[in-house]
Amino acid sequence: MGQRRALSRLLFSGQGRRERDLGLVGSSLRGLLGSFRTQERDFWSVRSHARIRPPVAPKKPFRKETHGIEWNDPYHWMSSPAGKAELVEHLHGENRYADAVMADTLPLQRRLVKEMEGRMSSELATPPERWGSWWYYSKVPEGGEFPVYYRRRAEGSDVKAFMTAHEETLLDQNDIARQFGYAHLGMCKLSADHKLLAYTLDKNGSEDFTLFVKDLSTGQVLSQHTTEGVVSVEWADREPCLFYTVIDNLMRPSKVYCRSLDSTTESKLVLQENDASRFVDIARTKDWRYLTININSKTSSEVHLVDARNPGGSLRIVEPRRSEVEYFVEHHDGFLYILTNLGPSSNYRLVRCPVRTPSSKYWEEVVEVEENIAIVDMDVFDKHLVLYKRRAGLPCVQILDLPLKDRICGANGGRELPLPQQVCNILPGANQDFFSSSLRLTINSPLMPEATFDYDLTTGKPTLLQQDQPALHPSVRESGSPSTADEWLDLSSLYVCKQHMATSSDGVHVPLTVIHSRNLTKEGTAPALLLGYGAYGQMLETEWCSDRLSLLDRGWVLAFAHVRGGGELGRAWHHAGRLTKKCNSFHDFIGCANHLVEHGYAHPKKLAAWGISAGGLLVGATINMFPNLFRAAILEVPFVDICNTMLDPTLPLTIAEYDEWGNPEDPSYFNLIREYSPYDTVREKTIYPALLVSASLHDTRVGYWEAAKWVAKVRDLATVDEDRPVILKTSMNTGHFGEKGRYQHLRTTALQYAFLMKMMDN
Repeated sequence: MGQRRALSRLLFSGQGRRERDLGLVGSSLRGLLGSFRTQERDFWSVRSHARIRPPVAPKKPFRKETHGIEWNDPYHWMSSPAGKAELVEHLHGENRYADAVMADTLPLQRRLVKEMEGRMSSELATPPERWGSWWYYSKVPEGGEFPVYYRRRAEGSDVKAFMTAHEETLLDQNDIARQFGYAHLGMCKLSADHKLLAYTLDKNGSEDFTLFVKDLSTGQVLSQHTTEGVVSVEWADREPCLFYTVIDNLMRPSKVYCRSLDSTTESKLVLQENDASRFVDIARTKDWRYLTININSKTSSEVHLVDARNPGGSLRIVEPRRSEVEYFVEHHDGFLYILTNLGPSSNYRLVRCPVRTPSSKYWEEVVEVEENIAIVDMDVFDKHLVLYKRRAGLPCVQILDLPLKDRICGANGGRELPLPQQVCNILPGANQDFFSSSLRLTINSPLMPEATFDYDLTTGKPTLLQQDQPALHPSVRESGSPSTADEWLDLSSLYVCKQHMATSSDGVHVPLTVIHSRNLTKEGTAPALLLGYGAYGQMLETEWCSDRLSLLDRGWVLAFAHVRGGGELGRAWHHAGRLTKKCNSFHDFIGCANHLVEHGYAHPKKLAAWGISAGGLLVGATINMFPNLFRAAILEVPFVDICNTMLDPTLPLTIAEYDEWGNPEDPSYFNLIREYSPYDTVREKTIYPALLVSASLHDTRVGYWEAAKWVAKVRDLATVDEDRPVILKTSMNTGHFGEKGRYQHLRTTALQYAFLMKMMDN
């Protein structure tokens, strides 16, 4: 979790989620399944990949020694800058091999792309959201890859007044993509008077962002204020004064600068953080009263206040940093409202104190801590305080009236917003207007397409503004549609979503979300895909994604393993899967896989796994422990060479990762990491599952060489069955998060789905 604006939440609703899921709608292909399956089997009657030889990576002896332990790393050259040219050539060969192996599935891939495109609206728009005297909204034009951001003057409250107001274009991300060939919008911040727009742009996927400032009255970008290496930005209140953070040579935001746009003087250095394990972030309180300079590690916080009306003034610290103590700050009417884990519970609690005495010794409880409820985030309005919570892993939203009538609100204090049954995900809108009495939310579940609501904070009345509408097959359209325009749509008549509890090796019960078609009979014959992540306290969201219908409608079971290391059950769940307890994550994932087989959801020879980034480490470590557990696996930009990476503090982000994985300079952590590092624990002469591994050349989070090293070592040591190829596919022009366009990701998804189907058919 994090402070509202400290998490780089963009101004415009819809941009806080991955664009690959923006506006996707679902459909039922139930009536077409028979013909699909017949045709798809024909493509694989000849296993042409059995005659194709994968490229062989050269082995170059390289001796390493740590804590008295010596070993040889024959693929170390891949991570050396001197070896980049040779590795890039090798990756081109890997891409050609991947294309050859998957060539017989090209008709299927094209069909999958067409299916997924067919579920997407030709034009996508977010409902306008009011902020002050303006309505803000975005639209993805027909056939466009990226949003265009607009606003209209709020001259009235009705729809007619909005439609007749002049439309202003703020940013067209499609134009940006055409100019640079790539477009990843980072921060997007309006000045207090709504006249200037500051935004950051990643132009090649490396997450090296450039700051631009645009004068909205003229439409011109103020080139003199363009700055490289900027991560976060924020405006002061009373003058055109911009605060921003700048990265160091390890991609760590370490400095805060202040720049007056009315002056020709250079930017002033406000703060510099020299601790390489900490990141600096600039934000502001929602009422524009204070700027907050947040200095965070993975496990601790320190916040400094700047008077937004006197940006040149001195800094005031709220609470000095302490190990394992985190806190996040908002302001309302002379009080600081603080989310912190300081206290008897490992979960966050809400406290407050007068802004004149910010130290923790003055913090007083606002809401009683409940054992089974974890506070995730907060938002502050003029008359209300909003708490986002998780109860037994499911979201809930609590509203408190301000000013508070009682010093401490009971466990049932305030009121809880009504949510549709089984809603699994809540995405707040921009909600930038401090004086608004309305809360914008987008909600969804695996069976409920994204629906955008406005909640009246005074009455609690919800107003449905918009929901993605699946283009249902005629045979199921009636049962799948809402009965009235005021109801939300879910697809529970077509699919089933159930929460299970799998049992891990130590007897701990692990939440497992299982989704399948209502046509499924639990006879242990179906193919199943198990997804997992389990790191950094992040929740594995089971959000609506219409792409997945292409698997569900072909009889697949999808399962999400909420293993320890994630945040689904609060901070204690995270702590139970990090540092010395990291192996709990792997055993949890194995327990979830066994649960699917034992309860008839999956055929034991048709089980696949999928992990992204740290989730790739989860899947890779699990495969090494039990190579015969999965028939196939997909690992996207996987963190599989963790030991070597954590031993290299010159790599971006390594030092900051010590709080999650441990510092291998400590022998105990070194030995533990070596025990589960996927690259270091490949099993010899053992049949491995079919593998589709991806990497990105501009990835600054996980080095592209990690996937290449692991694939080379698996092919060298393990037994690679001809029906279980090991494929490496590298994107040469993107970063850690891949393609950012609305349609661009479909080709990658189609390749991945075709790989899974092909491997299960063999």
